[in-house]
Amino acid sequence: MRTTMTKNRAILVYGTILILLLQIPAYFLLRQDVEGLLLYMFLMLLLVLTLWRGTVFGLISSLVFIFITGSTLLYTGISGSMTFLNSTFSMQIFFIYGIILLLLILCAGKMHELMKEQENYLKKLQEDVRKYVAIDVETGFDNETRMYISVNEEMRRADRHKHTFVFMVLKIENYRKFQQLYGAKEVQHLWQQLSQRIQQTVRQTDKKFRFREDHIGLLLIDTTDEHMEVIYDKLDQALKNHQLLNEKWVTLRYKTSFFTYHPLKESTFDELLEELEREMKTSAL
Repeated sequence: MRTTMTKNRAILVYGTILILLLQIPAYFLLRQDVEGLLLYMFLMLLLVLTLWRGTVFGLISSLVFIFITGSTLLYTGISGSMTFLNSTFSMQIFFIYGIILLLLILCAGKMHELMKEQENYLKKLQEDVRKYVAIDVETGFDNETRMYISVNEEMRRADRHKHTFVFMVLKIENYRKFQQLYGAKEVQHLWQQLSQRIQQTVRQTDKKFRFREDHIGLLLIDTTDEHMEVIYDKLDQALKNHQLLNEKWVTLRYKTSFFTYHPLKESTFDELLEELEREMKTSAL
């Protein structure tokens, strides 16, 4: 919270400096003819681009603009011809304009950096909240942190009592496309329906997890490879077809894989999960 307030205060300070500095070119340029108005418009455009893309982009664009405009002004002064800038617009004024422009670009660039840092900080806070809140709101399943704890505990229990279990992963294919096509309400409805059907399909003693946005993990206790064909068939029947809020039906596809843990297996859960993800590329529910 203190970090957020500090960054907000810094953004406010640099924003105030930017607004105050803008008064200088506004006072001089808007009193000129059309040339002054155009230069002021270019200045504002460069500031907007800097706030959007950052200091480096703003400085490069500004230096290119100053070079082209300064060359035009110099050529006008030497040849006496009437081009973009008339003879009343002196090199001295343009020199001051260039310095103020660079100062404004640096200030706007600093604001861009601070806003980017603020955005990244808020994203990190959201990720931390999502990570440490044990229950996924949409499904009621445990989250990724709880999944690691539960599976590692079950591995130790299996080592002590010499029993096996299966950990299974389901990944919804084209999940991002589903989000884009149907929106947030349909996504929430999808997860509610999936969680209900999974709860009805597997045992109450089995543990369910949601992780990495579009992944479901199932910890099937006291289960062996021999049971997996039946479990796959049940899940396929339960999860393949989904009814939207408008009562239309869509077909969902999943990638899936599983591992069977045997007592005193040397691999860690991280290694087993990584192996599962490689196998998911070729497996389908």
